[in-house]
Amino acid sequence: MNTIGTKSLRPSISEFVNPSNKTALVIFLIDMTIYVSAVAGIIFFESLVLKALCSILCGLKMASLFVIAHDAAHDNYTKSKWLNKVIARLAFLPCYHNYSLWLIVHNRLHHQLTNIKGVNSWSPLSKQDFDNLPKYRQLLEKFYRSPFGISFNYMIERWLKDKFFPFVRLTKGKNGAHWLDFTMVSGFLFSQIMFFTYLGFVSPEIGVFGSLLLGVVAPFMVFCYMVGFSVYQQHTHEMVPWFTTLEERDACCDVEDLTIHVKYPKWYNLISHNVMEHTAHHVDPRIPSYELSKAQSVLLKVLGDDILSINFSFSDFIKTMQLCKLYDYDTHCWLDFDGNVTNPTVLAFIKDKDHSVNGSRTVDEFPNAA
Repeated sequence: MNTIGTKSLRPSISEFVNPSNKTALVIFLIDMTIYVSAVAGIIFFESLVLKALCSILCGLKMASLFVIAHDAAHDNYTKSKWLNKVIARLAFLPCYHNYSLWLIVHNRLHHQLTNIKGVNSWSPLSKQDFDNLPKYRQLLEKFYRSPFGISFNYMIERWLKDKFFPFVRLTKGKNGAHWLDFTMVSGFLFSQIMFFTYLGFVSPEIGVFGSLLLGVVAPFMVFCYMVGFSVYQQHTHEMVPWFTTLEERDACCDVEDLTIHVKYPKWYNLISHNVMEHTAHHVDPRIPSYELSKAQSVLLKVLGDDILSINFSFSDFIKTMQLCKLYDYDTHCWLDFDGNVTNPTVLAFIKDKDHSVNGSRTVDEFPNAA
């Protein structure tokens, strides 16, 4: 098995740490133009079918702008730090994300605490955790981990709790930028709600409810589904382990073992800005999304069979959702909601890896992880 290690892999893809202002701005302007055009379609098209199609397109472009904002927040989208900050904030506006909170929740916590229990999206509960939940919350968890609950999981458990309002548990009250970004984002959301409410009053054939549904609710639900769908696949698989401590994780595997390379058609990678070329992103977050496909190809050659790479299919996705309900953090087995083992060989893919821990680390080093 691979014994290279994440830091040693970086030189093999270092040539792709090469942001291009021209490429970045062209992609951003194209996506923003399509997004604005989709919003205009919702407003001006008379056909309800065309309005609905534009509403869906609006949600899809919110998701692709989100990927751009993600890059810019990593300061890798353009060569300019100030331009990255501007683009990140503008690209996060349509999906109502707080840029300053994102720097904490994603850049710091997710990338340093990848697949650590309780910190990341889709962090699985143990059987004991699940049994201790009230009945309504157990039902909600079952709903979340079904194909129908993906949007709601991201919207409630991630966006609402960590990426919109600057709760003190996240910010520790240290930085007013969180409140400035919240003011900007919430002002944008409030303006949208007011505009589409007014549009509903002057368009009685749609009404206020229909106008808000098409202009605000449906696009955001589409966005939440696309993001939740992508994030789930990036770190959840029947052969990928989760951990309770950094020390245990680092002794067992490298970050590239905790990301799944899900192979999609080239056209999907193009419109999604290579969001599923995720191994390369975790090996070196400095690589912009428009270079990730090339970097991922190099990693596939370097790592060979040591990288978990799968072809996407809906049947396999549903299978993974069925197998990965709860997790036994002691024996490293995926469980169903009744506690039955669904895959007893989670660590088989990486069990022969030879890892060394570069210093003992604990979750206590990351006070915002609670």
